[in-house]
Amino acid sequence: MDKLLLALSTLCFLGGFIYVVMALRKRQPRQTTWLNFAVVAAGFVFQCLFLHSRGQLHGRCPVTSGAEILIFLSWSIVLFYFLVGRAFRLSLLGMFTEPIVFVFQAIALAMLIVGDAGPQPVDSVDPWHEFHISVALLSFGAFALAGVAGIMYLVQDRQLKKHHLGALFYQLPPIRYLLQAIIRLLGVGLALLTVAIISALFQESEPDPKHYSLAIAVWLGYAALLGWHFSGKATPKRVAIGAVIVFVFPIALLAAL
Repeated sequence: MDKLLLALSTLCFLGGFIYVVMALRKRQPRQTTWLNFAVVAAGFVFQCLFLHSRGQLHGRCPVTSGAEILIFLSWSIVLFYFLVGRAFRLSLLGMFTEPIVFVFQAIALAMLIVGDAGPQPVDSVDPWHEFHISVALLSFGAFALAGVAGIMYLVQDRQLKKHHLGALFYQLPPIRYLLQAIIRLLGVGLALLTVAIISALFQESEPDPKHYSLAIAVWLGYAALLGWHFSGKATPKRVAIGAVIVFVFPIALLAAL
């Protein structure tokens, strides 16, 4: 049942992306906003149901395998899309987010189909460990969406410089909104990661040195990027590029789990 929920969620994100692209090609972008939002919302609901089902299966936070971590990260990305996208009028943020979520979840679904380890209960749940990993993944969701907003910024900047203003350009939000969204998401992500790093010190067992060092490296990377921005020495374009490039660090940390 849980794999069916994940498959339905994955198809929602794929279908939403295809629909928006087709609407833009037909120059009917206004029809995409609410329908695409509804499709993303449906995918999010299926994500929630999947995570709840896996949480009941394990009796703890459903982040016991690489597949579940990818799905939790995808859920975090969509959650921040709902929180930030509407506030900053980033109606097409969903279109840029959907392919990333689709790829993550398609990989996770394949991993579960090939080798689902089944229930992974523990004798005693360490609440600090559960809190640490869930908040860390939430922070990665914020960083991922900042990277997506960075890509949108670079697309719009390129179109402006080349004076090639297609249908996509007129649906992108004002470029200043994108920069504001990037900075807000980086700030929220950094705050969440700070909480996650500190909470690891309260775990019953010592945090893994390699994972903990990588988490600190991620924190330093994003702190440096924000510091560069607030120092006034970084142009908005460089901040956008940085938001995309620095996301390599969280991906490296996830790969090491």
